[in-house]
Amino acid sequence: MATVPLFCPAPLSDYDAPVTAPFRPAAGLTLLILSAVFMAAACGSPTTPTVRPSASTPAPSLTAVPGGPSQGPSRAPFLPSQTDTEFGRIWDALPPSFPIPAGAIVTDARDPVSGSFAVGMDAASATATIADALRAQGWSVDVGSPLEDGSVVIDGGGATEGCAMEVRLTPLSGTVSMSVLYGAACPFG
Repeated sequence: MATVPLFCPAPLSDYDAPVTAPFRPAAGLTLLILSAVFMAAACGSPTTPTVRPSASTPAPSLTAVPGGPSQGPSRAPFLPSQTDTEFGRIWDALPPSFPIPAGAIVTDARDPVSGSFAVGMDAASATATIADALRAQGWSVDVGSPLEDGSVVIDGGGATEGCAMEVRLTPLSGTVSMSVLYGAACPFG
């Protein structure tokens, strides 16, 4: 079997040669035949039966629209994992209803937390904002006195038995680090 080169470089001195090189149909035909052989081998025998829907096949059902009527079995909402800490068992994420100050930026935490943020305000303002928002959602809130490093801890209790959370606000240069431990006994929603 003769080998047909697929690409023949043009001499470097001739600038237009790569652009105006004549088309070589033998190389293209060889490539087309090889492609067809490989596809036939990869796809299996051409005698493989295919199933075609008959005229009596029902139309597929449509996907339910959020907020619309459910047309199938209900699925449980996505729940994040949980982690055991010194605080107790916590959710590894915060529910969408948790009050996070406007403009807060998600940060990475060294220790397991439910949420970690950089808040662009001073510790006193951040403490007041978060404590007021938690009270408005029905949490019982206890704001601790500032610690030696200026950190403030907000302890919160929910309406359900055993539901507890802790928000630690630590002032850094020009911002406040906010870490939240959201107890696994609290509803996630």
